[in-house]
Amino acid sequence: MKKILFVLIIPFVLSLSASKCARTECCVIPPCSDTPTLTGTWKLEAYQHVSTGVLETKPAEADKDVIFTFKDNEKTGTIAGNTFVNTVEGSYELLEYCRIRVSAFGGTKVGEPDWSEKAWLVSGTEYHYTKSEGQLKIHRNQGTETMIFKKM
Repeated sequence: MKKILFVLIIPFVLSLSASKCARTECCVIPPCSDTPTLTGTWKLEAYQHVSTGVLETKPAEADKDVIFTFKDNEKTGTIAGNTFVNTVEGSYELLEYCRIRVSAFGGTKVGEPDWSEKAWLVSGTEYHYTKSEGQLKIHRNQGTETMIFKKM
């Protein structure tokens, strides 16, 4: 009798937990963006070190900003803009699961201060991103650092 009861109870308990997941949407991955595009002009506000939460903001003596303009058709796109001392351009592909693959990225070759030099994206590299409410975050260096942009 105990064996029969056990065999009947286990499927019942499993069905309850599965229906709970469907009701609360606990199994659904949240969207990485309010819209499936990066299109817009974005100013780099800070780098955030993920493990410590420490923000590294633009140096006070810097008289220019790092600005990237993304333009895409929700699948592929282009990047144009500037760092403190260089003009940059590139192309990218939007991928599933909140990822962007930078196909090409380059620009003029004037020596760059450390803070804006870190803004250069690496061709052939995939980055994770999130975008919402006028903010774009591009996660780099295997997710240890986040570039935080504000929409202009």
